[in-house]
Amino acid sequence: MRNRVTRTLSGAVLIAAVSVGLAGCDVGLPAGRAPHREGNRLDMIDQPKPKPQRGDLFGRRATGGFEPPVGAVAIDEQPYRFTQAEAAQAGAELINPLPDTTDVVAHGRFVWDNVCITCHGPVGAGDGHLTSLFPKPPSLMTQKVRDWPDGELFHRPMRGQGSMPSHARQIDARDAWSVVRYIRHLQAEQPVAPPPPTPGVTQ
Repeated sequence: MRNRVTRTLSGAVLIAAVSVGLAGCDVGLPAGRAPHREGNRLDMIDQPKPKPQRGDLFGRRATGGFEPPVGAVAIDEQPYRFTQAEAAQAGAELINPLPDTTDVVAHGRFVWDNVCITCHGPVGAGDGHLTSLFPKPPSLMTQKVRDWPDGELFHRPMRGQGSMPSHARQIDARDAWSVVRYIRHLQAEQPVAPPPPTPGVTQ
């Protein structure tokens, strides 16, 4: 009786040891195109699903982040139709859809203080703290900028100008139009700034 119990316990211990040993080994059936083995006999790790940095099963296209079809537009996206060189045309055709109200101007100031101020400075003089590292932008208080229609002023952050890149991905159209309203209020409060010096001309 004792020998039978001993053999049973020994068999159980042996089975447990083998199970633990196998669980720690890299065994299993081949999985996918890459020559590796997985302990999962159902091969669930290599299902036909998007996996980063690997071609798909049919054509080796990048998976996990397919590019949208050419010309696709997101539901809430309104593509800006003017190119960078069409600032004058934007000025002639675009009209600020936002009213000149306290709320709109306040929102414009909020966007200005969080996006524009780093380069353009607190009152649009082009003296933001980043100008110690990057070219100084011209003042928005010059007569030239004051004479721009709202649409042309709106066009600059949408397409960028000079060393300023487009901000169309950082702010939406409402933000940009609100900033235009805020700039107009700054221009009404600040004196007209002199035009920037002409390159190569000594003052």
